Amino acid sequence: MKVAILCSDDAHHGYLVDRIAERFSLSLLVVEPARYQRLRVRHEKRYRDWFWAVYHHSRREIFGLNRYRQEYFGNAKPQSAGAATCMSVEWVNDAAVAAALTASKSDVTIVMGTSILKGPVLDAAGTAINIHGGFLPFYRGNHCFFFALYEGAFHHIGSTIHFIDRGIDTGDIIQVVVPTLLPDDNAEKLYSRSEKLAIHRFN
Repeated sequence: MKVAILCSDDAHHGYLVDRIAERFSLSLLVVEPARYQRLRVRHEKRYRDWFWAVYHHSRREIFGLNRYRQEYFGNAKPQSAGAATCMSVEWVNDAAVAAALTASKSDVTIVMGTSILKGPVLDAAGTAINIHGGFLPFYRGNHCFFFALYEGAFHHIGSTIHFIDRGIDTGDIIQVVVPTLLPDDNAEKLYSRSEKLAIHRFN
């Protein structure tokens, strides 16, 4: 089976690429770095969203959360891993991505951590599956583990594998992966553990 991956540049995205490449033929890898996602939010004058994105990026650096995630996922980086085509783009919805998806003739597209897929890219992705860091349909969008902990919704902590449709985290659910809760857990530990479990569902 030929698989295309659309992802960002964090450690768990690199881990996903490595695991998929071990089992399937990786026909296309498209990486949309997080810094470009933040810049696009600012360019679109969504200043509130841009402020919070910068705040959370800085907070993660200061408190060592990025370092924890990198170490947890073995410092993996989303590199080609033998992909037939590998691209780094400023926006995942660029026309070049749609063209590359069409040319790749992939059987399935796996998405993790990118901007929301739109228009031609969504159409070209074909059967597209997202790994969402949150327990759908209860927690959509970002920071789902934090809000689940904050609200005491321990039964709604998990990552969701679902098909992508034209909504935001509204596609049919394939599986919700629930991590074991440990006494010293925080949002970052739960998120990392849950995302790794979700990635391994593809193996």
